Formats: sequence, C-alpha cells, structure tokens
Amino acid sequence: MKVKVEGVLADDLSKVIIQVDVMIKDPKEEDFRPPIGPTHPKYWKLKSLEPEKAGLLQIEYSGVYQKQIRKTIREFDKLHALEVQD
Repeated sequence: MKVKVEGVLADDLSKVIIQVDVMIKDPKEEDFRPPIGPTHPKYWKLKSLEPEKAGLLQIEYSGVYQKQIRKTIREFDKLHALEVQD
C-alpha cells in the first residue's frame, strides 16, 4: 500500500489544502492501483458522492486506518512548516 499526501495552494492563496491518495498493490501485481475500481461491489457509492467524500470512503475501503492518515498528515505538516521557515 502507498499513501501519497500532497499540499495544494487554495485559490485565494490563504492556505494549503491537503489531498490524500491511497494506492494498493497485490503481491502478484507490478503496479499500484486505486483500491476501488468499477468491479468493486461498493463502487456505485463513490460515483454518487462529492470527490472529497468519495476519497475518504475509498481510503476506508482500502483498509487504511484514520490514525495512519492523521499521522501521515502531521508528518506532512511538519515538513511543510520546515520548508516555510527556510
């Protein structure tokens, strides 16, 4: 599993919006892929949600715990704070 955290500057330049992307890879696969695709039994739920809520649901279905996401975001915030200070 791979969790990617990216900071995107808001349109009004007032803050950084954090985006989290989860990718998985089965042992027999060579490449990472989104955890939920059209063949997933709950894929229909993602299509009807707003992108932010769909992303959170996708993370939940992938087996990543909220605690892990919070830890990753804290680490990102620390790195971002260091970059701002430089």
